[in-house]
Formats: sequence, C-alpha cells, structure tokens
Amino acid sequence: MIPEPPGRPENRAHRRTSMSQPRPLPPSGPFALAVCTLLLLGACAPPPEPPGADDPLSLERIFRDDAFRSPLPRRVMWRPGGEQFLTWEAGEDGRQEIWAETARTGERRRLVDLTAVLDALAEERPGREPSPLGEVNMADPARLAPVLSPDGRSLVGLHRGDLYRLDLETGRASLLTNDPAPEWFPTFSPDGRRLAFVRDGDLFVLPAGGGLERRLTRRTRPTEQNGLADWVHEEELDVPRAFWWSPDGQRLLYARYDVSPVPVFTITDDLPLYPTVERQRYPKAGLDNARVRLGIVPAAGGPTRWLSTPRDEDGYLVRAGFTPDGRPWFVWLTRSQTRLTLRVFDDETGPPRTLVEEFDPRWVELLDEPRFLDDGRLLWVSDRDGYRHLYLFAPDGSLVRQLTAGPFEVRRVLGVHAASGRVLFVSNRGDARGRRVEAVSLDGGEIETLTPEPGTHDPRPSPDLELLLVTSSTANRPPRLDLLDAAGTTLRTVNDGAIPALDGLDLPPIEFEDVPATDGTTLHAAIIRPPGFSPARRYPLLVYVYGGPHAQLVTDRWAGSRGLFLRHLARLGLVVWWLDNRGSAGRGREFERAVYRRLGERELADQLDGIRWLQEQGWVDGDRIAIYGGSYGGFMTLYALLHAPETFRAGVSYAPVVDWRLYDTIYTERYMDTPDANPDGYAASELPALADRLEAELLLMHGLMDNNVHFQNTVRMIDALTRAGKPFELMVYPRARHGIRTTGSTRLDFHRRQRDFLLRTLEPSP
Repeated sequence: MIPEPPGRPENRAHRRTSMSQPRPLPPSGPFALAVCTLLLLGACAPPPEPPGADDPLSLERIFRDDAFRSPLPRRVMWRPGGEQFLTWEAGEDGRQEIWAETARTGERRRLVDLTAVLDALAEERPGREPSPLGEVNMADPARLAPVLSPDGRSLVGLHRGDLYRLDLETGRASLLTNDPAPEWFPTFSPDGRRLAFVRDGDLFVLPAGGGLERRLTRRTRPTEQNGLADWVHEEELDVPRAFWWSPDGQRLLYARYDVSPVPVFTITDDLPLYPTVERQRYPKAGLDNARVRLGIVPAAGGPTRWLSTPRDEDGYLVRAGFTPDGRPWFVWLTRSQTRLTLRVFDDETGPPRTLVEEFDPRWVELLDEPRFLDDGRLLWVSDRDGYRHLYLFAPDGSLVRQLTAGPFEVRRVLGVHAASGRVLFVSNRGDARGRRVEAVSLDGGEIETLTPEPGTHDPRPSPDLELLLVTSSTANRPPRLDLLDAAGTTLRTVNDGAIPALDGLDLPPIEFEDVPATDGTTLHAAIIRPPGFSPARRYPLLVYVYGGPHAQLVTDRWAGSRGLFLRHLARLGLVVWWLDNRGSAGRGREFERAVYRRLGERELADQLDGIRWLQEQGWVDGDRIAIYGGSYGGFMTLYALLHAPETFRAGVSYAPVVDWRLYDTIYTERYMDTPDANPDGYAASELPALADRLEAELLLMHGLMDNNVHFQNTVRMIDALTRAGKPFELMVYPRARHGIRTTGSTRLDFHRRQRDFLLRTLEPSP
C-alpha cells in the first residue's frame, strides 16, 4: 500500500470524552461532482466563502502555484569516478535542463536543454503516442527514469514509449527503438556495450549505440511476462524490473511471471465518449498469486536455462541477481511470509544453497538489499534481535559478527568504503524521528556518526563512497543539499534550499511530544498549535492519521506541501496533531508487530490515548474533535468513527480500505494472515458491517481510477451507509489514481474541500 505520507500507530484508551450529538451539516462543492448522498438532508447548500483566500499560505499558493516548491534539483546522478554529478533542474519558463557539476569545486556547466531535445524527438514523429500497457502496472517511476551509461557520457531515456540515446557532450539525441508497444527499464550491461529492456512481456537486447535488436525470450501466452514483475510484486515488494546482468555482461538472469491464476480487476475511465477499460491482474487476500520462475539466457541469444527454485509456487521472489564472481542468487519469501531465505547457485544445474534464513511466526521481510562483497562475504540486515541491524556473514553462510546493536534501526545500507573498510549506513540512532549517516568497521567496533545534526539526512554516495551528497532537513527547515566526504566533513553547500515564498511567513512550528500509552509505552507525536496559542482557551482538534505498518508519520523532516497544508489549518484555528501508534516503523520489531492479525484495534487504542493526553492538558475542546487520513489512514479514520463514535465530531477519509478482503495478497496477508486462517480478524475490521454506528459528519473521497485501493472500497461503504440511513458527503475524481494528484487544480480542489469541511464541522475561532 502506498502511504499518503509515511505513518504508523497503536494501544487502548480507558478514558473517552463524550461529545454532544453533532447537527447535520450540508456538503460543500458543486453538485455535479460532489455527488451529495445525504439521505437525511434535503438539498445541497452552497459552500461558504473559502476562508484564508488572501493568506500568503493560501491553498492556491501551495497546490496550484507550487509557490513553495523546493529549489533542490529534481534528480541527481553521480558520474563514474565520483568527480562530477548531474542535476536535473528547471530553467527559464520551466524548461528542463541537465547540468554537470564538479563535486569539490562547484564548477557548473549546462549540458542539455532537455525540453528542446524532447520537443525535437516529438517533431520527428508527429502524433506519435505510446500504446497503453493494458495491464495497470506502469506507475513506478523506475520504468520512466533515464539511465546513465557506465562511462557517464550518455543517457538512455523514454520518449512516448520508445528508447532514445542522448549524448551529454554534444546534446544530440537519437531514437533507438520505434515500436507501437512501449519499452520499459532500459539497463546497460556492465561494460556499457549492450542495452537490455522489456517490451510487450519479453526481454530484448540491442547495441548501446543503436542497431539490430535481439529478442531473448518469447512468451507463449498473453498472461506471461518476462523480466517484468506483476502488479503485486512491484507494489508490495518493490520488484519492478525483473532481470539482472551478469558481471561479465554475457548473460541475463530473469524472472517469468505467469499471471493466469490471478483474476482480472477492471478500472474504467468514464471521461471519453465511450468509456475505456484497464485490465489489472490483482490478487486479493486469500486468492491465487502469479507463478514465478527464474531463468538464465545468453545475451547473444539462445535457450533459457531454468533454475531450480522452491516448490512453493505460491511464494514470492523478493530479489535476485549475480554475486561478484558470477553466481546467480535469489531471495525467496513463503506465501505465509514467515520464512525468508537467501539462496545461491554454486552449480546452475543443481539446487541452490541456503546462505541466510529468517523466521518469525508473525511475519518477516527483506529489510535491505543483500550485499555480496568481493571476497565472498555478505552484508545483511536483520531484525532477529528485535531491531534492524547489520550482520556480516562468511561465504559459507556462517555468521562472522553482528556489526551494530542497540535500541535503534539501520534503515539503509550505502555500501563499503574500500579505503577504510567501513560500512556506511543510515540509522535512527539517538532519535527514532530522525535519520543520520553513520559508519562502522567490518571488523566491528564503535559506530561513528557522520551527520550529528538533528533532523533527517538522506545521502547519495558517489560510486566509490568517497563523497556524499546529503539532503538534510528538519520538521521546520526545508531541505538543503551539502557535499560531505567519507569522514563526515562538510566540504560545501551545494544548494541552500532557500524558498523565497517562505520569507516573512510566521509559520507555526511543528513540535514533538512523547505521550504515555495506558500500558506505559512511550508514543511519539507531533503538534501544530494555532498562532497566538493560549492554554487558557479551548481549541478544536484535528487528528491526522496514517497508522499502518511499514510507515512513520512523526519524523523530523520537512513535509513539503503536506506540512504546509497542516500549518494552513492551524493558522485557521485548529490544533493539528499526529501520533505514531504501535504498528508504525522505526521503533523495533515488537512495536511494529503488535498489530498482527487485528488491524485497527491496537492502532485506535493508541490514538485514543493520545487524544486523552491532549485533553488532560486542558486546552482541547472534547466536543470538537475530527480525524482525517488517506489510504491506511482512510481505513483508520473510518475505523475510529465507527469504533469510538463518542470521541469524534467529524472525519475525512480518502482512498480507504474498508474490508481487507478487498486488498492485495502480499500486504494484507503479511499483517492479517489469510481470510480462511483469520476469519475473526477480517470480520472485526470489515467497516461496512458497522455503518449503522456512524454518528459523526463524514466526507469520503476517492480517485475513480485508483489501481491500488480500488474505488470498489468506497462503493461498498456508500452502499452500507445508504442502507443504514446515514448522511455523508462524497467527492470522486475522474482519472485520479491512489494519490489524487492528476493536476494542480485537482490537488487544490481536493485540499480545499477537506479544509472547508473541517472548518464547518469544527467551527474554529480566529
């Protein structure tokens, strides 16, 4: 599931504040699209005049005008050797430009006007449009991202479905392919001589400079796809590209997915004269998955050698590749997601050897990429001791040593700095809300912190790890881009990240709180108080929620337009609050796994404990509390309204899961097991069955072409609420996917409706 922003929560409250029965309120927005389904109300009254229209932090400036966009480059790539990096930047009139910058000196030169290049390619083929993929499996940016050649002199990208090569020195571009079907995932061989890609479910190779392409696979039926993962592997396991070059560039390891066992879910675009339909292979909880095989094919063409993989055909291929000495390996996860193994083929004609195995009776996950060192040893991240930590294994799979330990988590491994023999990584040591760059020797020893400042540090290491481009921010400071060396010394600021539109704005700050749950567990929370806050007053409260596993909402990092929207609401008189309940990431295995098989229960209990703590401070009005969130947060919003109706006056739920039987196999079964194995857990979280409990004002929102949490979820909720005679408001967005971000005007409308609904129902005072 894609979180709206990152998030998590959990626990049980013993004290709840009663609230007066809210009066029915009219919906906002034009009748044509608002789809007012207020059975108990007579008509749709026009919305009030939007408040805050003249505010320098207005929604128009945030979402329509992008006045607060960060000036940092949109994309950064290191060139081989680590002396230069490339940046994608907006030039005059918003034109895309590619710049080369010498890392240590800061000397810059513009290489390419990318907008002009793409315009010229379009003129070569007027009216050329890529064919639709058919299967809805095309949202991942990795499919469209340009790739840099191993010598750093050229880029290969996608233009209207075809591949083009761009010479970075001359600025000249040439088309490499010209086919009605789109190409995906162009990938250079290690020596840069060949380019592999996927088209129409098969794997192809062509010379990197252009020429005759060679088809390496040939699917035997439309439900097979080679080198391209199916939707659920891509969405939940981050496996979009499913082919890997051997180190010598002579072979490719690839996965074949047979999606024939997976039922088709149809998604409709109703805007054309005759609606068009997308067909998505979407495995729902408890139903069949795609079948996966691994094979090796010569890059020059020839038959595939199929490798021996587990007989558990219903399991999941999580990762695969080659070791530095050319042996294929893969990571396999059982369908129950309780056992994960890393296996290596010493002999490609025989069974693989298990190097590492992880087991947990609740669930296990691959926590970082396996990293094989040149000497055959393996760097591995595991939470086997209760937290995500670094482990070093010998070539035979025996444990050499645990490299990190303690009540913190290694969140990302950058690699090994060859000269010093240190592993560079990102952790949350010292503050689970932040991220910092650290290092530890392969021989063990003390951890060295390279970025000790508070906040979140996101590094992009050079190929040799001698230099780091580090994007850093805090909850109250926009991102800045600095250049550091491997010792942690800041060499220079590449971009200070200044946003002129923020100058002179007295933004209410985001502050952090530690809240005790009923059982004594410390929960992390964040709050924005209205300007001129006085503890002698009583304020309406907005609880912003995500709450689901694998995410963290309370973080010490700049939250972009989302954070500005929450500040906008605070400036209008709301106390805005969010809390990471149990089930959230970053606090260790037991904190996260507390939600196993009972999604919603522990999360809501912790959220209610946070509300109880706020009310004990004396300045929250218990009769004016609302909750809002999307995706898993949309589920949590509805769950809260239906399980704690006495607490909330209003709620905004967008793109919610309303019944976990409707969501995909991998995500749902990881946390809930299957419907057959856990019928009580699924029944307890089936929200339409509880529709008659709704007492609060409710705004439902959804994108009609959401291919992640299908609009079917909201349809089920609409039907249940209608049958129960409960009034609610509804807004749907044509062609919008899960994030409802189709256009600037859509984003503006989406947030304006939320704001106006909250102001009407919570009635804040200026």
